[in-house]
Amino acid sequence: MGTEQPDDRSGQAAHEPRAGSGRARRVLSTRRVVFLVIAAAAPMAAIAGNAPLALVRGNGISLPAAYILAAAVLLCFAAGYSAMSKRVVNDGAFYVFVARGLGKPAGTATAYVAALGYLSLSVGMAAVFGYFTSLVFAQSGVDVPWGVFTAAGVVVVAAFGHRSADVSARFLGFLMGLEFAVLIVLDVLVVGHKGVAAFPAESFSAGQLFGGSIGIALMFAFTSFVGFESAALYGEETRDPARSIPRALYISVISIAVFYVLTAWVVIGGAGGTAAPERARKDLGNLVFTLAEQYGGTALLDATAVLLCTSVLASWIALHNAASRYLFALGWEQVAPRALGRYHPVHRSPHIGSAVVTTVTVAVVGALGLAGANPYETIAAAVVGMGTLSIVLVQAFTALAVMVFFRGRGDRRLFSGVVAPVVGTLGLGTAFALAATNYATLTGTDNVLINLVPVLIVATALTGVLAALRLRTRRPLAYTQLAGTRNRHRPDARAPHERPAYTRRYCVVGAGPSGMIMARNLLREGVPFDWYERNPDFGGIWDPDHAGSPMYDSCHFISSKYTSGFYGAPMPSHLPDYPGWREIRDYIRDFGRQYDLYRHVRFGTEVTSAEPMAGDRWRVTLSDGTVHEYDGLVVCPGVTWHPNEISLPGREVFRGTVRHSVTFRDGLEFRGKRVLVVGAGNSGVDIACDAARHADTAYLSVRRGYRFVPKHVAGVPTDALLSGKLDPPKGLVLSSDVNALLDTLVGDLTRLGLPAPDHDALSSHPIMNTQVLHYLAHGDLVARPDVARLTETGVVFADGSAAEVDEIVLATGYEYRMPFLDPGLLEWKHGHPQLYLNVFSRELDSLYVLGFVEFADAAYKRFEEMAQLIMIDINARETGVRKDELTQLKRTDTPDLRGGVKYLDSPRHTNYVERSTYMAYLAQLRDRFGWHDVDDHTFDALRAGAPSALSSTSASEPPKEPSHA
Repeated sequence: MGTEQPDDRSGQAAHEPRAGSGRARRVLSTRRVVFLVIAAAAPMAAIAGNAPLALVRGNGISLPAAYILAAAVLLCFAAGYSAMSKRVVNDGAFYVFVARGLGKPAGTATAYVAALGYLSLSVGMAAVFGYFTSLVFAQSGVDVPWGVFTAAGVVVVAAFGHRSADVSARFLGFLMGLEFAVLIVLDVLVVGHKGVAAFPAESFSAGQLFGGSIGIALMFAFTSFVGFESAALYGEETRDPARSIPRALYISVISIAVFYVLTAWVVIGGAGGTAAPERARKDLGNLVFTLAEQYGGTALLDATAVLLCTSVLASWIALHNAASRYLFALGWEQVAPRALGRYHPVHRSPHIGSAVVTTVTVAVVGALGLAGANPYETIAAAVVGMGTLSIVLVQAFTALAVMVFFRGRGDRRLFSGVVAPVVGTLGLGTAFALAATNYATLTGTDNVLINLVPVLIVATALTGVLAALRLRTRRPLAYTQLAGTRNRHRPDARAPHERPAYTRRYCVVGAGPSGMIMARNLLREGVPFDWYERNPDFGGIWDPDHAGSPMYDSCHFISSKYTSGFYGAPMPSHLPDYPGWREIRDYIRDFGRQYDLYRHVRFGTEVTSAEPMAGDRWRVTLSDGTVHEYDGLVVCPGVTWHPNEISLPGREVFRGTVRHSVTFRDGLEFRGKRVLVVGAGNSGVDIACDAARHADTAYLSVRRGYRFVPKHVAGVPTDALLSGKLDPPKGLVLSSDVNALLDTLVGDLTRLGLPAPDHDALSSHPIMNTQVLHYLAHGDLVARPDVARLTETGVVFADGSAAEVDEIVLATGYEYRMPFLDPGLLEWKHGHPQLYLNVFSRELDSLYVLGFVEFADAAYKRFEEMAQLIMIDINARETGVRKDELTQLKRTDTPDLRGGVKYLDSPRHTNYVERSTYMAYLAQLRDRFGWHDVDDHTFDALRAGAPSALSSTSASEPPKEPSHA
């Protein structure tokens, strides 16, 4: 079923916790999930509402056999679904699994059909509620038209839907217990009166089973099970979803099936055995009531009547909310009008979707009711039938998706990966086909329009396919994220002694954050390596004392502490939302101490040359003149060490100062000067703000229109809000259109002298700064276009305007360089090496680069996931397992890592990747090669002082000196 607020399925790692959501996460046991699922199936409504029509229009007294067949098919469906759930996270929507197995168009078609199904069931429940409630009142001598009760129910259900409030689980449980108790009492009384005649053997005879319309009987049987699939909704609320949800599904299906089979069998026996269909035709919805009165008297009749009404109402509320959430999901996924994807600012409910469901319910039931249609025999039969057909088709597609998902996988099991999904697909598909071809029998009418309902389902599926294809053409990024999934977290279950005894030694160059991440992985796996860093300590660019560091005093992270940090070492809570360089430097060094990394690095030693040798080996020359040979080279160079200093026309005549921003340290340097900052990247706008505060006059030269992203929205860090780490305050509704959201937050930039943005918000690196807008609005900073040329005392801009300046700061970015490597060893494009997945050399099998990538996200966790790819290859080199497959991928695989986004045509964006697309592809490769995922506990054994058998060296080669690993 759809979720209230779809998460960033592919974005947030499964084990990255939400921070400060303000709500305690409930944890459900398997028993609790079973309890909720059986309550959702509404057993009283199923027996009293479905059984009479099934007896009349299905295969007669073989209804118990139909229940058994339906249960067998659904158990197979559950087996396949559960097997896939152990590998793929599903927050409750079947269409997500279908998209994973059969493709996004098929997934969208499934979502459309599911929305139609739950909408139809909700409409049908409106008619059923009015019909049965009017019967109850009629038995009490009060004759009220059924439409009055339906209208009252619409008001109640709409109120629940507007607030997205499901009936209290405790209250549902209480009602469910009473429903079971009343029906069990009826069963016992019938058996007491009839003896063995309460169980007519003819119910299971072949003649009876195939004598009527088995397709219609199966449809009613499947209708009675609708609700069991809601177990998927609670998956991520259990301690162990991969274990709890399969158990809950099996227990629920078996329990419901046993109850339905026995109760339906006894009802048939109590109604006269083979004469039961005729009695059902006479009594219809009163059948269970008359049996209750016949065998249990007025008291049992009254209890049955009241509980049937409450059961139908509770089921109606649940189905209404399910339909609303599916409509919300379609709007959120941008394959339906976006308005459907808006949630209520206070109740956090899909209130627009709920209003649509209510409107359709009133329109359909009202129109058919005014036309004189019987609420039970016509409206409920036709509309609930359409709903059940839709849900059965959704389940059939899901079973097929499971079968395709497991095709060719090494972890496929014969029953759950082959037999069960095949049986589920064939069984559900056959049930759909039989019910569709006998639909006129179900409705009891020859009205062509009513009996074309199965065609409407097919048309709805085709509409879903077209919506997905339209989204792919018009919004490729949204299409990439459509129905996104993530693999279920796979921890490393190997004991240290089960890992290979690595003999190949590697050279790691650089001890910035990416180098520290790489070293930690090598240490954990037990891979021998030597590690060199030219600076005297950890910290990388975040220590301004390091030679070539671009750090300046006002520099802060552009990602918040909630999304930043290493796995296993979250940023401390006492840090500000966006830490400054001092906090980041100290945090990085503390990370080195936590994992005992200081002991394994050789500081003050630079790699001056690295040359490939025969046999995929490397000759490495150090700054002390020594030469070493290694089996592989891991380069962790960082991307902001080598300034890109552009040439400005007329620079030779300019009498002022021109310098790159790498030399800037403090805004006090600008006092008494007229300053021009060229470039509006994150560093450029920071430095422009410093100039606005300290310089006599400050200008900012920009070539194009940029989009500026505020660091906070309603007081909440923007990245934490958009990634789901933190919840928005009540009353705040965020648009799913990022361009519209930013336009709303920052307004018209042309008022401040800036060009209008010339690109979508997601097609360039984010500028996380709105302070610059403050200074522009107050006149402390003046925006100017691109520089045309310099004069002796100033600058002429592209629009012909001029300014007198004393100093020009070039915030024009940095070049990708690896000075110790011959550039000819790699293919380069716009100054960027062309690496497979931005990690692997396509030409040299033992060369790895970690950190040469750009994306709109905090870097450290993404570097960790990239490091896992290197570990997969190192492991394959050592063991030989699937090494040829990996090598072939390096040579030939060219995935679209941009998710269809057309990034700006600039050198910086040459290797830019779309973050969720990139993460999903890396996760796919880990899953493909059976490699574990990383979480906050993966590296616990490496913590300083922790007992560990891990060693970074092989048994055959102990460390030669303390500074080597």
